[in-house]
Amino acid sequence: MPELPEVENTRRYLIQAGLPGSTFTGADIGWPNALKTPPMEDFVLGLLETRVQEINRRGKYLLLPLDSGPRQPAATLILHLGMTGGLRVQPTGHAPHPMVRHTFWLNGERELRFIDHRKFAKMWLTDNLKDVMPPLGPDPLGEDFTPEALGWALNDRSAPIKALLLEQSIVAGMGNLYADESLFLSGINPMRQASGLSTGDLERLRECVVTAFSTALEAYDEAREAQWPDPPMGLHTWSIPRKDGEPCPRCGGPISGTRIRARGTYFCPECQR
Repeated sequence: MPELPEVENTRRYLIQAGLPGSTFTGADIGWPNALKTPPMEDFVLGLLETRVQEINRRGKYLLLPLDSGPRQPAATLILHLGMTGGLRVQPTGHAPHPMVRHTFWLNGERELRFIDHRKFAKMWLTDNLKDVMPPLGPDPLGEDFTPEALGWALNDRSAPIKALLLEQSIVAGMGNLYADESLFLSGINPMRQASGLSTGDLERLRECVVTAFSTALEAYDEAREAQWPDPPMGLHTWSIPRKDGEPCPRCGGPISGTRIRARGTYFCPECQR
């Protein structure tokens, strides 16, 4: 499932592929349910002859501000990759991936192709981000993600720390895989009550969240350069095994699997307290 590293990798890929500065000349939406706003006709017409100014990311969302010339107000194309989504910028004559659901035609005989195996991706075209974006917490790659901010968000919360890390209003971009990885690196049991974490725990957790994401992005950067122009959209970049009974890479003891709020969770009972 695309989490912050996968979405940030996609953002960097789109920049390297030359999408900023490109103009949309048309679109073929193959799965209408992916459109959240506006209706399809308005969505397609709203994209016509708009130019991509830049590629931004907020949590797991890709934001493409569009220059519509004299038309006002300017719109933003918002893309969410869902569970299995990915994007490719390719020449029009290049054979598309069989799971391409949406095709956006670009100037220069190129296409932005939206791959979506399970049809969970979402798209918005809006001139008001607040109308469609949910409340999001600090981005782990930004300066606002501090131990103090994390402590304030978790203050008096008695739920398991793993469950709260998955709330996008606490850590924007966090998902199941990297929540487990961050807790493993920090030595914190995923079932511990968030309100019981000490200042030292919060400082360590914040550092390990940043480490987990930064390590993943380094791997994506290397793979993107080595396998351009078709780099991988998903890599195994976490260190904790995701199978019950597998040996812990630190102590060698068995990894335990459980479910926290219906999400599969893996941890080491010896290393994580």
